[in-house]
Amino acid sequence: MKSTLVCVHVMPNEMDLFDRWVEQYKKALQYLDDTDDVTLMATLNLSSTLTDWNNSELKQSYFIERFSKHQSLKNISEVISKPEYGTTAQKRDAIKLNYDQFIFIDTDIAFPEQLLKYQLEASYRLNGKYIILPQIVKLWDNSWDLAVHNNFINREYNYHLIHGIELTYNQEINEISLEQLGVFKFGCGMHTLYSKEFWDLIGIPESFGGYGSEDTFAMCASGYAVKAGIDIKQYLLKGAYISENMANRKSNFEGKVKSIANKENARELSYKQFPDELKKFLTKIKNENISNNNI
Repeated sequence: MKSTLVCVHVMPNEMDLFDRWVEQYKKALQYLDDTDDVTLMATLNLSSTLTDWNNSELKQSYFIERFSKHQSLKNISEVISKPEYGTTAQKRDAIKLNYDQFIFIDTDIAFPEQLLKYQLEASYRLNGKYIILPQIVKLWDNSWDLAVHNNFINREYNYHLIHGIELTYNQEINEISLEQLGVFKFGCGMHTLYSKEFWDLIGIPESFGGYGSEDTFAMCASGYAVKAGIDIKQYLLKGAYISENMANRKSNFEGKVKSIANKENARELSYKQFPDELKKFLTKIKNENISNNNI
């Protein structure tokens, strides 16, 4: 039996999204059985570098109370107040834990309740370094078309901006299959499943801080690793799709919680670290290959 850690990172102004996400996650859990070992790692981020609590009407205690009501789930519920913490930092912490595989998902991702079970069943057939991405709706450019569900392949680009989440929740799933992709293409929080062996190799650089470019880095690093002879496979789970909740994002906390716009600045800083971190990774896999050849 493989153990799976589902990771979701929650900001205060995402609490409504998280409540909705948890309700769908509970439905997904009903499809699991004794062959499945799934734990939820939900992290509420109360960092004062991202939220100006002094000028917010709603305080930390309100969100801790809202967050705590979900602790009946089998989970690792964390309330984090560390400076410069974010979703990248949560993933970096998670991949160090002793689980066989991880699913990273954002609070604004809508998914059918059957998806978790289908994804787990597919993963049980795999070994080594692997990634499983569900299908998606039409996004902003053709680089994502390889993952788009047939129902949306003929839609205009940026269709995801108007797609209703009820369509995602209530989609008809007729047949599920697993298709290996010839390139690496995934978003870290797209209900994407990764083996621990994958992240043990790729890693998430400390220099990326709380909010970084870990998915872009992982895709680039994976491509270089495969060229170096390291076996990494990405699969597309065909037949079920996820979408982003773009139409129903307005928070009930608007005007009551004052966010500090540090996320984009943090991501820009991570991109500046990107070339150096990629060089370090290339040196790492080169040295590992030399060591393996000398055994």
